[in-house]
Amino acid sequence: MKTKITLIVLLALLLQSFIDPYSKKKITDKEFKYEFYTTLDKINPKNNTTYYWFKGGAIHNASEGIAGELLEGSFLKFYLNNQLAEQGEFSNGRKIGLWKTWYNNGTLCTETHWKSGKLRGKFIAYNEKGEMIEKGSYADNKKQGRWINYKTKDTLKYRNDMVVVKKIKVKKTIDKKEDKTKNTDYKIDAKNRDHKNNLKPNKVKKEGFFKRLFSKKNKAKNAKSQ
Repeated sequence: MKTKITLIVLLALLLQSFIDPYSKKKITDKEFKYEFYTTLDKINPKNNTTYYWFKGGAIHNASEGIAGELLEGSFLKFYLNNQLAEQGEFSNGRKIGLWKTWYNNGTLCTETHWKSGKLRGKFIAYNEKGEMIEKGSYADNKKQGRWINYKTKDTLKYRNDMVVVKKIKVKKTIDKKEDKTKNTDYKIDAKNRDHKNNLKPNKVKKEGFFKRLFSKKNKAKNAKSQ
């Protein structure tokens, strides 16, 4: 009897070890087919973090709050023609590691890096021909550093999702044109001043006392001789 109980316990332990701890799901909507796993683990949601869960036959996501079975492990998304559309990994409902998306023609569309449900690391986008059209990096869901747009041929620098504008240093220089104008104005003023001076009546210098005395005597002598 004891041996039978022991065998049953051992078989139960063996079966439990082979049971998948996660529940695999397969669903289809109007545009895509999905293959993923879920977990019943309970967590405390963190702020500014996007969580994905399964409920009511559909995948939901939100930045705060959870209302279903969290996505866990491998995630695959297909177009209805079975072409792979998206691939990545989840941990407690949060995206982690490298995620990729593809166009319907099988060409790679985007490459993103995630950590604990937040965009962090390199970002690359391609067009349907497979040509790189944009490259940059994220930190906590915000654009950081240099971003290059190969389509518009623009390069921008970001800090916390905001474009950094370079400050233009203005050097204090003397404007030669202004100086010439000032000099010209000064010359005109000088000319006008000289002209005004010329218009003033000439001052008559007064003769000295002795000079006037002798001149009177000379006039008297001349009168007598006449």
